[in-house]
Amino acid sequence: MDYDDFLAGLHARVPRAAITLALVVLNLGIYVVIAFQAGSAWTLGTPLLLAWGGNEGAHTLAGEPWRLLSAMFLHGGALHVGLNMLALYQVGQLVERMFGHVRYLLIYLGAGVLGGVASLWWRQDVVSIGASGAIFGLFGALLVYLLAHRRAIDAELFRSLRKTTLGLIGYSLLIGFVIPGVDNAAHVGGLVGGLLLGASFASPRLRPRAAGLGGIAICIALGVLMWHETPVPHGASVPDAFRLDAVRAFIEAQPELVSTEQAVVDGLRDGSMSKVVALEEIERGLLPQWERLVAGLAAEAPQTSDWRAGALLHYAKARRDALRALVLGLQTGHRGWLESAGTLRNEAGDVLAAYQLRDSLERARQDAGADRR
Repeated sequence: MDYDDFLAGLHARVPRAAITLALVVLNLGIYVVIAFQAGSAWTLGTPLLLAWGGNEGAHTLAGEPWRLLSAMFLHGGALHVGLNMLALYQVGQLVERMFGHVRYLLIYLGAGVLGGVASLWWRQDVVSIGASGAIFGLFGALLVYLLAHRRAIDAELFRSLRKTTLGLIGYSLLIGFVIPGVDNAAHVGGLVGGLLLGASFASPRLRPRAAGLGGIAICIALGVLMWHETPVPHGASVPDAFRLDAVRAFIEAQPELVSTEQAVVDGLRDGSMSKVVALEEIERGLLPQWERLVAGLAAEAPQTSDWRAGALLHYAKARRDALRALVLGLQTGHRGWLESAGTLRNEAGDVLAAYQLRDSLERARQDAGADRR
C-alpha cells in the first residue's frame, strides 16, 4: 500500500475534515476581529490579547481557568496565525481522518489545555497565546496512530511517515528553544497531551470508549498535578488573613499610579506626549501594576469579611479597565473607547471617595469607643 492508497483509505472513512476547517476559520475569524479592534493587521498588543483571554498567571491562577481554552484561539500577529493555521490545515486533515471528528476534537482541545497548564507551570509572568500547543498534540497523536497501526501499514510507508513526523516534531521544538519568545513549554505539554490521548484513542487492543476515557483521565490528572505545583505569581495573592497592612500597602501604591496616569492623560490632551510614548508608558508600566493589584485583591476578597477588600477591588478594577479602554482608544482611534476611559476613571474616583468616607467614619467610631473605655 503506497501513500496514495493510504490516503484514499482515510478519505473513504472520513470524506471531509470538517472540524479542521472549522477550527481554521474560527482562529482566522477571531484574529480579524481583534485586528480590526486594534487597528493593525500585522501585530496585536499584549494588553488587548490579555483582555480577550490570554493565558497569564496573575489571571488564570486567580480564578479565571477558562483562559486555558480561550488562549488557544488567540494569536499575536499575522505571521503567527498564518503559520499556525497552515500547520493545522495540513496535519489536522490527516489526523481528523485517522481518529474521526469527535476524538480529533478531544485531542485538539485536550492537548491545547494541557499545553496551557505546562506554560503556566514553567512561567507565570508572560501572556501565552496560540494554537501551537494543540497542533503539537496533533503531531503526537499522529505518531502514536502510526505506531499503533504499523502492521496494517506498508513497512516502507510506515518508516517514511514516522521519519517525517519525528522530524517535524524535533525541528519545531529546536526552533522553539533557539528563537526567544517562543512558548516551548506549551509545545511540550501539548505534545504530551497528544501522545496520551492519541495512544488511548488509537489503540486497537482496547475498547475505544474505555481507552478514550482513560486517556482523558490521565491528561486531567497530569494537568491537575502541574496546576497544583504551579506557584501563584508574585503579587497575585496576599497573606492568609486580609490585614490592615495589606490595605495600607495598596493605598500607598495607588497615588503614584494615579499621578502617572494623570500625567499621561494631560500629556495627550496638550500634545506634549505622543500616542506611541503614552502606549509604552501604559502597557509596560501602569497596566501591569494595576493588573497585579486587581489579581491580589480578587484572590483575597472572597476569603475575608473585611469590607475594604471588596471596595478596593472595585476601585482597582475600574482603574485597570479605564487604562484598557484608553489603550484601545489610542490604538483604534475610536472616540467611544476614550469616553469609556474617562467614565471609568470617574467611577473609580467615586468608589475611592466612598471608601475614604466609610473608613473615616469607622475610625471615628473606634476612637469614640476607645474614649468611653
